[in-house]
Amino acid sequence: MKRRWVFVGSVLVIALLLSSVAATSATTLFGTRFKVGETIQFNVEDSSTWLWGCCCCSCETTTILGWRIMDVGGQSVYSVVHDAPVSANVWMGSWGQTMVDGSVVSTGQYVLYVDTSAGTLSRCFSIYDPCDCCGPCYSCSCQQVTSITDCGCKASLLFVDSCTSGCFPFFGIFGVCGSACSGGCP
Repeated sequence: MKRRWVFVGSVLVIALLLSSVAATSATTLFGTRFKVGETIQFNVEDSSTWLWGCCCCSCETTTILGWRIMDVGGQSVYSVVHDAPVSANVWMGSWGQTMVDGSVVSTGQYVLYVDTSAGTLSRCFSIYDPCDCCGPCYSCSCQQVTSITDCGCKASLLFVDSCTSGCFPFFGIFGVCGSACSGGCP
């Protein structure tokens, strides 16, 4: 009886380890991906840590000066410049996958740049069509600066998870939400 519980416990521990490794590799293998037509939201988060020889008891709040989307070829797709700096505590960026002229962008790889008082942060991401089973698979491979640390003060650029409901049990850890093509193609 004791061996049985040891076996069951071992299987559970192995299953948890494998699922966490699979979730990590899924994130790094495919990068951050968004479906065609999905609104992409992002923000800058401030945090502080203690570094040896660097007391950072009070970090200044990062301010947002503006942001832009560029394709991997370096062409500007969309940009926003704020009239006055906006505190990261209240700011959230949102992009509806359109160009400045209002036309819809195509599937592919893009880079988000956010200009802040701490410096320029950037994140790579891909836009894909879940209904195009024969289309290319995009994984992002570009230089990105996801966080800037000055002393013990850290500013990080994060994508806001728009997948808050409709996730399949168990598969939700892999970021699979809803059905791939429910209700027809966007």
